Amino acid sequence: RGGDDPFTLGVASGDPQPDGAVLWTRLAPRPADPTALGDGDIPVQWRVATDERMQHVVASGTAAAVARLAHSVHVEVAGLRPGADYFYQFHVRGEESRVGHFRTAPAPQADNDRLRLAFVTCQDWPSGYYTAYRDMLQFDLDLVLHLGDYTYEYAIGATRRRGIGRPVGFTEETVDLRTYRLRHTLYKLDEDLQAAHARFPFAVIWDDHEVANDYSGLAPEYSVPSPEFTARRTAAYQAFYEHIPIRAGAAQTQFRDLRIHRRLGYGRLAQITLLDDRQYRSDNPCGDGESLRCEAALKGDYTMLGAEQEAWLSDGLNRSRTRWNIVAQQLLVAQLEHTTIQPNWFWNDAWDGYPAARARLLSDVVRSGARNPIFFTGDWHSTFVNDLKLDFKDPAAPTIATEFVTPAVTTGGDGTPYGPYYAPMVPYNPHIKYYEGDRRGYFKAELTRTHAQFDLRFVTSVERPDGVGYPEHSWIVMDGRPGASMV
Repeated sequence: RGGDDPFTLGVASGDPQPDGAVLWTRLAPRPADPTALGDGDIPVQWRVATDERMQHVVASGTAAAVARLAHSVHVEVAGLRPGADYFYQFHVRGEESRVGHFRTAPAPQADNDRLRLAFVTCQDWPSGYYTAYRDMLQFDLDLVLHLGDYTYEYAIGATRRRGIGRPVGFTEETVDLRTYRLRHTLYKLDEDLQAAHARFPFAVIWDDHEVANDYSGLAPEYSVPSPEFTARRTAAYQAFYEHIPIRAGAAQTQFRDLRIHRRLGYGRLAQITLLDDRQYRSDNPCGDGESLRCEAALKGDYTMLGAEQEAWLSDGLNRSRTRWNIVAQQLLVAQLEHTTIQPNWFWNDAWDGYPAARARLLSDVVRSGARNPIFFTGDWHSTFVNDLKLDFKDPAAPTIATEFVTPAVTTGGDGTPYGPYYAPMVPYNPHIKYYEGDRRGYFKAELTRTHAQFDLRFVTSVERPDGVGYPEHSWIVMDGRPGASMV
């Protein structure tokens, strides 16, 4: 793709508030050449209307496509009505973008009766088509939560699962600002991802692959902090901001410290807390990969979220008065003891590698008294439904929250990467109520005043362009009753 169309990467909206949302686009007439537009900022007109034909305009203005930010545009629209549908469009140099849609959040004290959303993770582009997003378009959703691994850093060596040749100009491993920008560009060129962004507002957090596999804070996997990795992470964070509809406040002054933990409110019905399990955490107490749980994990002074984010999360839960409290984050919270290998064996990159930090997290949930806490989790390329407990060793311990781990959008392709390995472990972890490791898809959820329903949707294939979505199972969490029941 290329030529004169400046809107090859589509449009997006994000982080809806009661009075507005973030509107995004990036000018890229030649996607494989991030320097094609030169060094000058470019004025871009934008408008918001109440109708898809853009006849009833209620807000408009001019924003800069900033050269130092890859000519990306972030417009923070305000002054709109709560709980209302709006349409938006960009215009530059005689060219118009496609029309996008978003829905504002309800007013803070609104007694709204439902919230409809989807949550996704792990969309490795070479692994296959974004069938899940195409399936999602049939539903009327208020929000899509992306829980990380929006892009992957590896060099692209083969694209047989997409049935195309290697994309010229986009195949290098991402190590600097140029290559991270190119990787985001490649992903944004996907038509199904563009369609989902144009239809629904997104709230996006990162995991590891937006930077590098299984990094912890400033420490890369199997290594120690260095100026080189700090520069790499900073470049990755800048490229993330440039391509995601996130508020400018998140950028602060330095991309080295880009803040992505934040809250979204949906009236009196729900509070959504989005966490960052990567940037602030200590290096893995027991080392990278899998191992026996070590003494440092039991007695060490370490953190997953960092002290500031831990306190911020605790305060938000304490103050919450909503019926549902969603915690959207990246890594498996429930314990998964690898007993089929040997007792006390764990995967250290998840919360299992940080058991003392997890104990603080879940204790804060209990102490806060926050109503109906539910964790949305990504990362694992598998589907879990888990009871969360303060003591996972005691099957009789009370369930204090529920966790839904959404399957990958594409990562792993149509193969069976995890089921044969992890499924035999599940019976030794009775708090895991459901596990499936070999199918791709996503969760769709609807929260009401009486219950929350979670519909698991798998796809028939991500390696064929004609794959479709289908319903697999549904679970209900009743108001005031932690734990999910299959229906």
